[in-house]
Amino acid sequence: MRRFYLLFSLLMLLFSVFSAACAEVKPAKVYEAPKQIVITFAGDCTIGCTPTQRNSASGFEAVVKKEGYQYPFARMKRLFSGDDLTVVNLEGVFYNHEANRVRKTYNFRAPTSFVKVLQLGSIEAVSIANNHIYDYGIRGQQVTVETLNKAKIGWFGTTENTRKTFVYKKDGIKIGFMAVYDRFYNGANNREFALNAVKKLKRDGCQVVIACLHGGVEYQLWHDRSQENIAHALTAAGADIVIGHHPHVIEGIEVKNGRTILWSLGNFVFGGNPRIKTPETQHTYVARFTFSFDEKSTYLGHQLNIIPCHMSGEMDYNNYQPHMVQARYAREVLQQIQDDTKGLKLKPYIKGVGAIQEFVKAPKK
Repeated sequence: MRRFYLLFSLLMLLFSVFSAACAEVKPAKVYEAPKQIVITFAGDCTIGCTPTQRNSASGFEAVVKKEGYQYPFARMKRLFSGDDLTVVNLEGVFYNHEANRVRKTYNFRAPTSFVKVLQLGSIEAVSIANNHIYDYGIRGQQVTVETLNKAKIGWFGTTENTRKTFVYKKDGIKIGFMAVYDRFYNGANNREFALNAVKKLKRDGCQVVIACLHGGVEYQLWHDRSQENIAHALTAAGADIVIGHHPHVIEGIEVKNGRTILWSLGNFVFGGNPRIKTPETQHTYVARFTFSFDEKSTYLGHQLNIIPCHMSGEMDYNNYQPHMVQARYAREVLQQIQDDTKGLKLKPYIKGVGAIQEFVKAPKK
């Protein structure tokens, strides 16, 4: 009897500690404003595969040809079609030939017809500033942007031979996008191209500027000093949001002085590998930002909703079909973000909604 009492007391103590811990973090209130624009971001999307995978039945190209162009984003289409704009990082090229393939470990390519994967997935804009946009040389990059233009998909990137930004307009509001990758940024005299892209978007009247940064260490669960240096330079130049890609795993978040940095969203539709490299690469998330403005279109601030996902519908292999997750898996995704987040306790996940974070007021002018 005494043993039962001690066990019961221990369980009650654990329950009270757990309850107290849960009570510390309450869901954030949804901010309301006269004008709002909702923009959704997802991580690295390789809409193609390597030459060796191209003839494999389990390769991305074969799976899409079998299942249809709508297949990769099928389980996310409803979410992506319910916003104003959905943006991903396009990691690879649309190009119909093996000619011009650069000598490197991984070259990602898909036929130009595969741009329909983006169209049918309700992807309206892509970043191309990354380490795979020149996998098939300058010609591969040129055909890719030509293909995106024909498909009426916005694209942007500051790279070796592009200086392209993208502006989304609605209700008298302009939101500007730019992108850069670390190898280019750290090259001689290149950082000014990136920082000037941010400044020009501000000068051109964009109330909000969003910068995509492709950098960091692959498969490292925490961001590094290089990411910080570039992201902080971008925010100092005027970027309100920085969206990180490249590590292939999710990393933490920084909120400071009215600006939000997402260090890495992880993989999303990732045709580059039929395997799930590590359990951590399975975790990903969709970052849905609601930008608020007053009646005069003055920027008031933003609110982030973290929507936990897995990059594959299977646990043992990559079926190239990301989907939203709940319960334990949702908590694991949030914990992986929290582990690399300093000085900020993330708001909890709410079933069927996501993890809505506190409203972040616009930087003071």
